[in-house]
Amino acid sequence: MPDRTSPETMETIIRKRKTEKVLCDIESHRPVPTDVAERNREIVLQAIKTAGWAPFHYPRKVDGLAEPWRAHVLWHEEAKQAAIYLRDELNVTTKGPRLAAACSALVLVTWLPEFYDLESQHASKLDREAQIARDEEHLAAASAMVQNLLLMLTAHGMGNYWSSGGKLRGPEMFNYLGISKQERLLAAVFVEYPEMMDDSKERKAGSQRNNRSDQWIREVTL
Repeated sequence: MPDRTSPETMETIIRKRKTEKVLCDIESHRPVPTDVAERNREIVLQAIKTAGWAPFHYPRKVDGLAEPWRAHVLWHEEAKQAAIYLRDELNVTTKGPRLAAACSALVLVTWLPEFYDLESQHASKLDREAQIARDEEHLAAASAMVQNLLLMLTAHGMGNYWSSGGKLRGPEMFNYLGISKQERLLAAVFVEYPEMMDDSKERKAGSQRNNRSDQWIREVTL
């Protein structure tokens, strides 16, 4: 018999995961203690590796890798430097720098489109539709990988917030972080270690948690 995970355990983790934006000013950035950083580094890396077991339909075949996603990990000091760059070099005045300053780690998950410049390819309508469908497969697969990551982090008691990234997705930040121009940012996952959760940072709950229903489920009768 195969090993089985309790459905109740899976449901608890899925329902427990929540959006919480954690913010602080860069000047109030509190470094992660060395022992805490080392202990959680392995947990985060393993969570990313496990998240990579998400299904994907087509092999992307970039740099010899089949996966249509990439994960770029900024530990707390690199996240702080990114926050400074956002504020001082890119003049970002929204919450981006404060999110980066408050997190324990930041995982930038990108996906790799194959056919992002359809108009220049002079493809037929049928070819364009096939290309769009293939890229949609890549994007859906990468989204499944992100959800896996959020659930893994939640299972380890870590706070997490999936942001679309704002200026983190721009060419200036990609160049600063050494991310390929082939990639597009899907998720900036801000991670907070359990040991770093305190009242010194501002916290904002997600706005959609209480708007959920099950009315979007339709059972088909033929």
